[in-house]
Amino acid sequence: SRPPGHHAAPEVYGGDCFINNGAVAASRLVLAGMRVAIVDIDTHHGNGTQTVFWERGDVLTASIHGDPTEHFPFFLGHADETGSGDGAGANLNLPLPTGTTWPEYSEALDAACAAVRDHKADAIVVALGVDTHVSHGVLGLESDDYPRLGAALASLDLPTVFVQEGGYEPGVL
Repeated sequence: SRPPGHHAAPEVYGGDCFINNGAVAASRLVLAGMRVAIVDIDTHHGNGTQTVFWERGDVLTASIHGDPTEHFPFFLGHADETGSGDGAGANLNLPLPTGTTWPEYSEALDAACAAVRDHKADAIVVALGVDTHVSHGVLGLESDDYPRLGAALASLDLPTVFVQEGGYEPGVL
């Protein structure tokens, strides 16, 4: 689905996001009785998604993104934000330094996949941002890294929904 949505929260929009399609998909899966994990692999933190599920423990949110002290959205996405109330521990932020390449990125991806397994998720919603590509100037993934990223997510062997988030370079898309 387009346009992107992971910056949209119940009472606010931002980053060209008006409807948080990933949060809608995850909520629908929860209504069907599933435990869900959202893995956000956009170069920017999914602040809207974090806000939606901040106090809910039935949906794990894991976000791998550029360091919010340097990159949008700036005000959320720090590693110490882990959720509150029923959602305590159900939010995982994995901020990375500008220019991070596959070796370091894959370590964060491994941590996100481990969190999905620990959550005992029945399904995954992937907020797919290909703005992690080096051409966007935040993270430094190359085209050959995306099949590896996909294989890591596929290794979880769970039903998976992909929601297109950022990424605007036609050659990269």
